[in-house]
Amino acid sequence: MPQFIDDLINDVQLMQTRYEIAKEEGDYDFYEVVKPFTTHIDNLITQIKAHKTEILSLSYMNNQKFEILISNIETLSVECHFKRTSRKLFMEKLKAVQYDLGYIQRSELPL
Repeated sequence: MPQFIDDLINDVQLMQTRYEIAKEEGDYDFYEVVKPFTTHIDNLITQIKAHKTEILSLSYMNNQKFEILISNIETLSVECHFKRTSRKLFMEKLKAVQYDLGYIQRSELPL
């Protein structure tokens, strides 16, 4: 499995950690933390999009599910830095992303 899938899985875990810290300590600085992190995530998303055809060949994955995965990753990468983010919605998106990335990782596609 390509490194970018492992990187995304690790970064999603980091999003959960940052979310918990934001809930306790307050919002992160936008220019020092949020913007660089979202730029990093955007680079990983570009890599996963380059392999969209292979990922869509998986039996569980379809175009709509793939687009939702990408959208959720983008949203989580921003929302994890702010105290006002709803815990319920954040955790639902987080679990969906973790499941889908884990599925892609376990599939061992030759990406």
